[in-house]
Amino acid sequence: MKRSVEYADDMMTLARLHAALDSVVDTEQVMTQIHETSTVPQPTVARVRELVAEARELLRALLVRPEARHTVGKTLSQDSGIH
Repeated sequence: MKRSVEYADDMMTLARLHAALDSVVDTEQVMTQIHETSTVPQPTVARVRELVAEARELLRALLVRPEARHTVGKTLSQDSGIH
């Protein structure tokens, strides 16, 4: 019984991570549209786009199988300065 509850929790967490990733991708698309059409200062838009891209990569890293997660996290931290 406990095992099925843990499995259900894992599946719910996985579904939430996928939903969060979908949301971040949608936000990234909106930011691209803003970048292309807005009068907002470009450095501001560029910084928000960088943060959204970082969030996307962090979520993708969480969705990687645990045995591969170490190498993804190491690569991500080297690229973004995360420690």
